[in-house]
Amino acid sequence: MSWLPLYNSWLFFMALLSFFLWKIVGVFSLFCLVGLSVFMLISEVMPYKVHYELGFWLFILSEVAIFGTLFVMCLWSMDGATESISSATELPLLGSFLLIGSSITATTYHHCRGLNISWVFLAVTIVLGLSFILLQAVEFYECECDVLNDVYYSSVFSTVGLHFSHVFVGVLGLSVLMLLGANTVKQCYANVAVWYWHFVDYVWLFVFFLLYFL
Repeated sequence: MSWLPLYNSWLFFMALLSFFLWKIVGVFSLFCLVGLSVFMLISEVMPYKVHYELGFWLFILSEVAIFGTLFVMCLWSMDGATESISSATELPLLGSFLLIGSSITATTYHHCRGLNISWVFLAVTIVLGLSFILLQAVEFYECECDVLNDVYYSSVFSTVGLHFSHVFVGVLGLSVLMLLGANTVKQCYANVAVWYWHFVDYVWLFVFFLLYFL
């Protein structure tokens, strides 16, 4: 996976804008950036390079765009009469503590790889993630509103549901690490799984503040 498509699409947009507005500086910058693009393309396809982490960060960038769009939809459709799907001081707050705790244990596992005790922290992270999934399932069951009520609740359930699916995928990834061996799996795989889990935790902080606390 390469970042070049994103870079080249921006380059193409800048070229069109410069040509239509007759911006000489933009045209000159275009030729310079095209040269840089060719150089980076050659370096990207070299067989000795590994792109696991670069591909992961590009994936995270696309996820940030998706969640950002959903957050804007929720805030745009919010008015003074709307209520959150759950009280911020009840299940969502408990879920926040679960995910923050799981982020701490995931970091501890990441730094303790190679030690015999590292699998314990990974197991605790998985248990906390499963607890959050169960907690949110209870929240959905007890919720009195649904996705068909109005635009706001449709946006909220889409955002919370998308995050719920990400937590499930994160727990699945951590479980695969456990099955493959917490200490024997390749470092790049452990990095991606732990970083993804941190991303899920950070997104939840935005979900909690924007959709429950406000």
